Amino acid sequence: MHRITRTLVAAGAITLSLGATSMAPAQAQTKYSNCTALHRDFKHGVARSKAAANRQVRDGYGRPAFGRHARDVYWANHANLDRDKDGTACEA
Repeated sequence: MHRITRTLVAAGAITLSLGATSMAPAQAQTKYSNCTALHRDFKHGVARSKAAANRQVRDGYGRPAFGRHARDVYWANHANLDRDKDGTACEA
């Protein structure tokens, strides 16, 4: 009987852990209407690459976000938020 209890507890723990991993987290927003909205999530803007982020730092701005998610956000918003076409949207 003790072995059955341990087996049921282990099966319950596995079921709970599988249920927790199968729930998808909320998707982060990628489309922004203006720079004020983007700055709520990315304080210094988003860059399309690490090189573009480094260029902003050399120019005296804060370091914009870069990486996979930041790149996706940049490409979703570059047409209206990267007005100077330097590879960083909403640099600040």
